[in-house]
Amino acid sequence: MLQDLRRPLQHKGLSDRTVQIIAASWRASTKNQYYVFIRKWKQFCSNKSINYMQATPERVLEFLTDLYFVHGASYSSLNTARSALAAFLILDGPYSVGSHPLISRFLKGAFQLRPPKPRYSQIWDVKIVLNFLRKWSPANCLSLKQLTLKLVMLMALTSAQRAQALHKLNLEKMKLKEGSVCFGYDVLLKQHRPGNASSELKLRAYPVDRRLCVIRYLQQYICRTRHIRGEAKQLFVSFQKPHKPVTKQTISRWIKTTMSLAGIDTDTYKPHSTRAAATSAANRSEVPVEEILSKAGWSNEKTFRKYYQKPLHVEGEKFACAVLKSGSCPKN
Repeated sequence: MLQDLRRPLQHKGLSDRTVQIIAASWRASTKNQYYVFIRKWKQFCSNKSINYMQATPERVLEFLTDLYFVHGASYSSLNTARSALAAFLILDGPYSVGSHPLISRFLKGAFQLRPPKPRYSQIWDVKIVLNFLRKWSPANCLSLKQLTLKLVMLMALTSAQRAQALHKLNLEKMKLKEGSVCFGYDVLLKQHRPGNASSELKLRAYPVDRRLCVIRYLQQYICRTRHIRGEAKQLFVSFQKPHKPVTKQTISRWIKTTMSLAGIDTDTYKPHSTRAAATSAANRSEVPVEEILSKAGWSNEKTFRKYYQKPLHVEGEKFACAVLKSGSCPKN
């Protein structure tokens, strides 16, 4: 599949070294998304006995229409499919797949018919999880599993970072000071881009409530895992033998487990929702938007407002109770 992305660049007479650098502009996650639709495109062309490298605007539109009606593709998926085809298909004429007027008009129509919607219209209350985590204390009395789950959740909420960022934390890049810790990154994260390559995660102590102090639980975790992690420098290792460094998917599963234990509906809310829960809570507490954007790694306030700033999820019974209480007569 990677060759499909390289081929049009090679046809332009570019050297292999130049093509290699240009190909690196696509993140691994983007390539994986593109490959899904490139495979679908190849199958579509095979079914119609046409060369998948010789496309016309009409064929591209047929393919997108097939995705829309047969596969129920959303506007976002159709847009990704167009980008995937634009990365390696060359149309006759002055337009590319990405800029062809009719294809662009088709995507606008799909937007009108199936407008993209944020995953959540409401978000869970961080107080629910924090109240649960308070019960898991003191730190030195917790099992390694409890300590791990609590630390991961505290870091996810107080940093508003993705599981990927927590997964990449490295002890060799850690600077622990009194009352704070700073982790450096030597790898690119999803939010990194030209002009925004901040490579640090900073956490501060919370002396107001030691049961929720991320620094305290981090220190305990490092101490407890010192003799079982071997040569592993990745911060998070499995709490089960042989205590190997864990994957990003494991970090997400730990977050989901903690949410579920705290009573959050994990059928509705996914591990990534910690970002919306944390940043929405900060916004309700009147933390400046600029600080929220900096903490979460967003460059545009619209991203936060559209996808992450959510009102609290209120259960029906609690809502009704609140309404009835508001109409109670004051006691004499």
